[in-house]
Amino acid sequence: MNYRKPTTDRPRQQPKSRLLPRLFSVVSIGSLTLAPVAALTLWLLISDPVTAAAVMERGDLLPVLGALAKLVGKALAAMIAIL
Repeated sequence: MNYRKPTTDRPRQQPKSRLLPRLFSVVSIGSLTLAPVAALTLWLLISDPVTAAAVMERGDLLPVLGALAKLVGKALAAMIAIL
């Protein structure tokens, strides 16, 4: 017996690429994560230039991270005091 595959009149469509939606999700998550960090860093550099100078001199980011943690802690304490 001779079995043949069924044929259709329409050509088979290629599957749609998933690259653009995934790329958009990664960029969105990255921007939502980095925007507040950049804003807090700029605020810290404006409000505490001594820490910024120490970072530039030593090249160590630990003082910035410590100052950012203190800044976020003060902000949270202020929000809790309001509530």
